[in-house]
Amino acid sequence: MRFKQIAACCSGLACAALVSVSSTAFAAEKKVNIWNWSDYMAENTVSEFTKDTGIAANYVTFDSNELVEARLLSGNTGFDAIMMTSYYVPRLAAAGALEKIDKSKISNYSDLDKKRMELLATIDPDNAYAIPYTEISLGIGYNTKKIEEIFGKGTKIDSWDFILNEENASKLEKCGIAVLDSPVEVISSIQHYLKKDPASEKRSDYEDAQEVLTRFARHVAYFHSSRYINDLASGDICLAIGYSGDILQANDRAVAAKRDYNINYVFPKEGSLLWFDCWILPKNSANAANGLQWIDYLMRPEVASQISNEIRYILPLNKAIANIDPDLSANPSINLTPELLEVAYFPKAPSARLSKIHNQIWNSMKLNSTKEEEGSGWE
Repeated sequence: MRFKQIAACCSGLACAALVSVSSTAFAAEKKVNIWNWSDYMAENTVSEFTKDTGIAANYVTFDSNELVEARLLSGNTGFDAIMMTSYYVPRLAAAGALEKIDKSKISNYSDLDKKRMELLATIDPDNAYAIPYTEISLGIGYNTKKIEEIFGKGTKIDSWDFILNEENASKLEKCGIAVLDSPVEVISSIQHYLKKDPASEKRSDYEDAQEVLTRFARHVAYFHSSRYINDLASGDICLAIGYSGDILQANDRAVAAKRDYNINYVFPKEGSLLWFDCWILPKNSANAANGLQWIDYLMRPEVASQISNEIRYILPLNKAIANIDPDLSANPSINLTPELLEVAYFPKAPSARLSKIHNQIWNSMKLNSTKEEEGSGWE
């Protein structure tokens, strides 16, 4: 999912190489090597895991799914438990890069939400290779005060229709619109909204989506994969298309700064993208049993709920969801209702041909939107 993350501890590639060299020497020790996105764990989780289990955790961060996939396919990652976006799992499993999960060693496995596990099973049959960590969706974040100033008191945005409407987009332009700079996710969401196949490899199937996006892009201030978080919080923009947890983080920052507005997140009623970041076990890791113990620890309800409260993403364990902050559990766009789950699109990894189509549409959209403001993010 999170292509935008910047590694917080060290370069993922450099650290992975270091771990790879040293993993054999430490294989006999009570140790686990963990690879995850940055800013994606509660502050004390790793240290508490070591305190509870006696297993020393070497916790390293990365900033790209592609980097992780390449090392998994090389057959020697040096890690024992790795985070991977759900739609990469099928081809990694098919390539023989993953170990199957021994579910009998996961003490709270039965507490994983049934509907969400059914979704994951559409790309990971029998849920053999992946344990869901966080639930991520693509939706709309907006400044409640500024939206009411423009459209009237009590206005709530709950639809792609609202922001893609030409008249509304023109009004929103005045207070600032930002869009996640991710062709695959944004284009797939618009295809789904248009009731077109998001996985189609026919270029002609994307003509309507290209037209809709190009028209909307004329009102967009910039495309960027992280800038919108601070800009929503500070009031520099009033609306963004982005990741669920990022937009909740923007609201947290606005509250901390004592702003006189909130930032709402909505999963559009027509549906949007939904996926999971998952824990996977690489083939033939040096400390495989400890990697599985790390995953088991994260699925303790009290641990999972603490992580959700800090990073603002739902971990799909029923007992954990029941004990997270009410602003998360009671938000139907975060803790998705059965009705919203039904209209969600659960993506698969795009083929090379589909990625090419996405990039063509994205580049054409930017070129033909005639936006030329210096420093706007359009260069």
